[in-house]
Amino acid sequence: MIFRTDRDETNKEMDLVSEMERDGILGIDAGGTFTDLAFLRFADASVAGSAKTPTDHDDLVGTIGRGLDLISKEIDVKDIRAVNLATTFATNAVVEGKTRASGLVLIGYDEAQVKKAIDSNKFGTDKIILISGGHDVKGNEQAPLDLSSLRTSFEKLKSAVRSTAISGFFSVRNPSHEIAAKEEILSLCPGMPVTCGHELSSDLDAILRAATASLNAGLIPIVMDLLGSVEKVLKSRGIDVPLSVVRGDGSLVSSEWAKAHPIETIVSGPAASAIGAACLGKAQGIERGSWVVDIGGTTTDIIYLDKNGDPAISANGASVGSHRTLIKAIDIFTVGLGGDSRVRYDNKGDLFEIGPGRVKPLCSAVSEAPALRESLIPSKKSNEPKEPLLIVKNRTESKEGVLETKLNEGLKNGICSREALAEKGYLSRMYFSKLEEMQKNGLLDFAGFTPTDALHVLGKLDKWNREASRAGAEIMSGHKSSAEETAAEVYKKFVALAALNIFKKSMLLNGNGSYLTKDTEKLLTNMLLNGRRNGPSLQFRVNSEIIGIGAPAWAFIKEAAELLGEEGNIPPYAEVAGAVGAAVSSFSMKYSVWITPMKGHTFRVHLPEGICDYDDLDTAVQKAESYMAPWICDRAKKTGAENPIVESSRTDEKAETSGGTEVHLWTEIFYSVRDRKKSSFKGELI
Repeated sequence: MIFRTDRDETNKEMDLVSEMERDGILGIDAGGTFTDLAFLRFADASVAGSAKTPTDHDDLVGTIGRGLDLISKEIDVKDIRAVNLATTFATNAVVEGKTRASGLVLIGYDEAQVKKAIDSNKFGTDKIILISGGHDVKGNEQAPLDLSSLRTSFEKLKSAVRSTAISGFFSVRNPSHEIAAKEEILSLCPGMPVTCGHELSSDLDAILRAATASLNAGLIPIVMDLLGSVEKVLKSRGIDVPLSVVRGDGSLVSSEWAKAHPIETIVSGPAASAIGAACLGKAQGIERGSWVVDIGGTTTDIIYLDKNGDPAISANGASVGSHRTLIKAIDIFTVGLGGDSRVRYDNKGDLFEIGPGRVKPLCSAVSEAPALRESLIPSKKSNEPKEPLLIVKNRTESKEGVLETKLNEGLKNGICSREALAEKGYLSRMYFSKLEEMQKNGLLDFAGFTPTDALHVLGKLDKWNREASRAGAEIMSGHKSSAEETAAEVYKKFVALAALNIFKKSMLLNGNGSYLTKDTEKLLTNMLLNGRRNGPSLQFRVNSEIIGIGAPAWAFIKEAAELLGEEGNIPPYAEVAGAVGAAVSSFSMKYSVWITPMKGHTFRVHLPEGICDYDDLDTAVQKAESYMAPWICDRAKKTGAENPIVESSRTDEKAETSGGTEVHLWTEIFYSVRDRKKSSFKGELI
């Protein structure tokens, strides 16, 4: 017989408290260049462990696994109670134009308007089906839905796409045509991911809603692969905990929701970085407005935080690269400028261009495969591009065509420079542009000169093969200047571009964006580049703290801040700020329902799955709320909430006629959802 003593109970309680103090959340920031991890304990939100590992796009399971191996040296993985993931995969795919092949079905759109949008590449795909149908602003059918044309067109298209988007005219007022078209496509191609515009946004803007849905469809395979890899490696390590994903507004959703709505994860990485920077900044006592400058491998993201450390939400929807969307996200200014940005001369051959494309740094590529060093030789032709570009990974198959066959043959013989391939007869120079297209489509990976190489040449970084970087710099300059001089020019241009974009975003924030013409940008760039020379100059000031985060920030941010009249601040754990932000993110959701007056004194409720008409406003509001209460809770749980707390508010917009009669214009019922989780930092409601 065993007798339990008070001391046993006390020890048990102490062990439980000790265990709770060790528990926490693992934040993962999967970026295009590095994948970062940070573990924060519930007890005090302190960073108990962190890790950084290069991202291998062909082995995401291995990438996450290596990160877990590194961080498990600092923490016990048994203490992980949840995993929150932020990612720049979606952002980078949009910026670099590498979304997967997808189709777009447009219902009831004006043909001339669609052609104009296609010409400006607003949709991100040219595989478009335009059929009749759609609704008006009140949700009335403007034309019957032409399912026959949809069937005929989609049969021809389906083999060329991996996913499909559907956008109907005024579908946010009546989604019935989108829903019917989705059912039709799924009957023709079961299992194909299909995105409807009304599922992603309730905002009015037909073209932007179509663009948002189209980008979402193109991102589904990319984000599904990423999340599948994370789930696989967590399961293999016995980490059986909830997996959540950071959205562009900094809130969390479940991994299953993110797989179907990947567009919501654009600027996920920068959003997490902003939250992480705010967390780290508060720990340092920063109490004034600040610019967070997150320098990654592919992009630089610029976010403004107010004196409380809160970022603004973009009123116009997230913009990434040249694409605008209707997705609500933290107000982020993203530019294609990073440590792995491709450096080359402009068309005139006399000025460096940095980005927006990304390549593997020469120093890193040669460090991994020393034989590549032999390919870093200048071209024998005077009119060749002055760029040390190597093909370091090939995903084409010989059977795909003559170009692919010859390319494979040359690469197998150890020739990876495009100029050498041409000189040896494996590749015609007229196909150089074809190689660029293949790289853009993910069939090839290039290594080239980057700002990271410039840092190696200048002795600011000593991580990989410096001689490869030096050789690349000499090729870039045509051996007309030293490697150090070339690298210094690239470094100087990078710092100036970083400062310029901080200044541009500052002007936009303060309502002065109209002054940003091409000519003024050129003038500002020249002044930033040549500000210390003799002649007229201006002192730039942003009058805000500048916080640098991201792996390369240490090399550029203080110099960029100096050009803007600030010192620059790099907080502890700045290199893994995105992972910190992912860990401390929380769930929230917003949704609104509209009620509009109709002829005959009836009121129409625009519900998520259709429209309903009622004889008076009070009944319409009552029916809307009775429908939405269970619907919003169910959606919140699908999105990732454990215990959703729903709050609602109502706004009635009215106007007065010239005769003094009051007219009802519309009613909006706005829903806000939070989640009361059992475990959170410092026991707060999140």
